[in-house]
Amino acid sequence: MEKLIEILKQFDEERTNRAENWNEASVAESFHPIAKNILCNGYFLVNGKYIIDLGAIELYYHEEEGDIKDYIMYHTNEHSSKSKVFELNGGFPYFKFGSFNLHQSGVDVTFENETKKYRASFLIRSYRVFCKEEKHKLNDLTIPFDKCSTHIFDDMFYGGISLLDNEATIKWIASENKNGDIEQCPRRNVAMYLDSQKVSKDDYESNKGDLKTKVSNPHFFKYNGQDYLQENRLWQYKRIGIIEN
Repeated sequence: MEKLIEILKQFDEERTNRAENWNEASVAESFHPIAKNILCNGYFLVNGKYIIDLGAIELYYHEEEGDIKDYIMYHTNEHSSKSKVFELNGGFPYFKFGSFNLHQSGVDVTFENETKKYRASFLIRSYRVFCKEEKHKLNDLTIPFDKCSTHIFDDMFYGGISLLDNEATIKWIASENKNGDIEQCPRRNVAMYLDSQKVSKDDYESNKGDLKTKVSNPHFFKYNGQDYLQENRLWQYKRIGIIEN
């Protein structure tokens, strides 16, 4: 995982370099080369047997003491928790850099910074599985990617998480055999927020917060029977030409 950690460290470097003009657009721009490196130049190898090839990842970024908020992100202090650990910690603990965060939507790889008070991770949005000997298939984009992000629990952690040291291994393998480019689009089924509240279609139609002057070509998605306004941040990164099923 050391190679992947070095790739992710570039985000904080870019954040520092762009400090005078740091906004949602520069967040997306800063993560773009990192996402391309992850999607087009490497893969996970599980227990030395199975390749997890990533087709799309989504950036999640939230400043605890800054202006950029990502209210849908699970591991922030804005999300209350019944856990006694969080209560004793005074908030949601920061993950160790490069940790896997398993949650109800799938698996994140974290790269947050406690000193600078920001949370950062990418969700594995779509992926596919090959045997190690099938590495030659990495550039075959006719083989579809699974877009159900929670399925990865069965494929990446198929043997569970053992209490014994070195029982399971997940390694990041840099690969020069992959090619292609990436595109950016909004994250899947992520609503626009105003003051930490999701914006529903009814809110938009009633012109809440003068939304109609701020959002062109609105898109809506349905969740639990309610229509929500799709956010417009381009924080999903996807290999161009992939098929998702």
